[in-house]
Amino acid sequence: MTRPPEPAPAARQRARVFFAIWPAAAIARRLHKEGERAHGLTGGRRMRRDTLHLTLAFIGDIPRERLDALRAAADTVAFAPFTFRVDRIARWRHNHIVWAGASGLPGELESLVTKLNAALAEGGFPVERRNFAAHVTLLRNARGELPAAELAPPIEWPVGEFVLVESDPRPEGAQYRVLQSWPGVFGSQS
Repeated sequence: MTRPPEPAPAARQRARVFFAIWPAAAIARRLHKEGERAHGLTGGRRMRRDTLHLTLAFIGDIPRERLDALRAAADTVAFAPFTFRVDRIARWRHNHIVWAGASGLPGELESLVTKLNAALAEGGFPVERRNFAAHVTLLRNARGELPAAELAPPIEWPVGEFVLVESDPRPEGAQYRVLQSWPGVFGSQS
């Protein structure tokens, strides 16, 4: 007996969503290349280049009728464009993830996450209580050792917008679809 095909994401009653910053193609290529290098040392499953991103706030599964309220919360978040300097790569042993990130959290990024979480909480959405760990997942199920290392040269990632993304889980890996974006505002206070 064959299973019926999965409905398209928009046809489902619930949406699995998160807010992120998404890299331009050149930045994604560089991040993917760093993942390729690390894969030679650690093994694991490489993230596809088209899925690389930095999660700002994971919402999870919500009823589709709540998407408008989620968008309205994000509409209240103003931020000034900034550059995120990705200057290190490391492996978290506890969850076997190889990631790229910054040696220090930029104030502008921290402000964006704080504002977004405040708007989400005000809108009745769940927010993460742990400290924000700015990272891009490059590999999952990495088993070999990978000492933390500096990226040379660092990746200068211009951040001019944040996005709302829907995740469509599939056996071959999640497919992501950007639902909406919010641009930074020059002159906005971080």
